[in-house]
Amino acid sequence: MTKLHSLPNVLTAIRIFLTPFCIYFLCLNQMGISLFLFILASLTDMLDGYFARKFNAISKLGAFLDPLADKLLVVSVFITLYYMKPEIVDIYILLMILFRDVFVTILRIFMETKGSTMTTSNLSKVKTALQMLMIVLVFTTSHLSVNLGILYYFMLGTSILTFYTGVHYLFCNYKNLKLLISSQ
Repeated sequence: MTKLHSLPNVLTAIRIFLTPFCIYFLCLNQMGISLFLFILASLTDMLDGYFARKFNAISKLGAFLDPLADKLLVVSVFITLYYMKPEIVDIYILLMILFRDVFVTILRIFMETKGSTMTTSNLSKVKTALQMLMIVLVFTTSHLSVNLGILYYFMLGTSILTFYTGVHYLFCNYKNLKLLISSQ
């Protein structure tokens, strides 16, 4: 395997590595540093998939770690924002995001242990982009004059879409899941 073939997994590892630092600076209310680290980590998310396809470097490890790294980054930030900015990320928003991500992760692990691959959708890519955009907007609220009520409703809409993508995953993978469960 050449160095270019391992680049996607290295980028995923960088995202995992950056996550606790992003949260640490967020907890210190160092929004500029935390925002920079979050954007950097988010860019690794875009780039790892691009390089995996470009260099035909798609691996089982990368296919497993990439979505986990995404969830680690996004869920960690949302949990932290729930405590720091509850007027924007309330318990309902947090629970919809947590439920979806835990559900989809369990579903993915179950299917992979049975030798099957989960069918994904482009809707989840839209969900991830919206979540990352909303997080960036929350980070910048102290520097921009953003109406927190409007921001809350955008965040609520994003969390409803997030929850829906979990249901969508279930429907997209229903036939495969039914076969896996019946074969036990």
